Amino acid sequence: MRVLIVLFSVLFFAMPVVGHELAVYTIVVTSEGPQPAHVPQESLKEGDAVWFWMKDSTEGATLVVNLEKSGKTFSSPTLSYHCELDEQGEKVEEDCENRYQFQFNQYYASGMWDATYEVYHNGTLAHTKAGTIYINEDMHEDGDHLHLIDYLRPVATMLALFSLLAMMMVLTLPSNNPDEEE
Repeated sequence: MRVLIVLFSVLFFAMPVVGHELAVYTIVVTSEGPQPAHVPQESLKEGDAVWFWMKDSTEGATLVVNLEKSGKTFSSPTLSYHCELDEQGEKVEEDCENRYQFQFNQYYASGMWDATYEVYHNGTLAHTKAGTIYINEDMHEDGDHLHLIDYLRPVATMLALFSLLAMMMVLTLPSNNPDEEE
């Protein structure tokens, strides 16, 4: 039991974590095209996600979203405006989707992403629209000013080491439990 307490104590104090609260940005695709087509530059950081909602109610319209950066391409499944449901509220077609979520990697996703919105009518490509999504690097510095956590990291490290030493001392002390006497 003592060993378990020591391990948890070290884990709690050893690693201060810094990050931003992950965000989800929504792009609605209507018969007019994606709204917005170009995601503002300061909107998203690495680790954030974008939801692409198919809201084009044109009869027989479907959508495929392609995201490309540095030669890597990611494609959504075919999105429909409406997915038919049965009496229990379950989708009749399992693969019917009206929303696609793309999570940008927390590392190396920063930069300009090209978005292509392919709209199909009854299975035939009707038109494409282009857009951009800019992903900012998830920096934890504001220019030359370090965040408070950068100042506290050495303190947290020392506290973790002190906790480890204290827990090791507790483990090496003889037990005063009368049940263990021989």
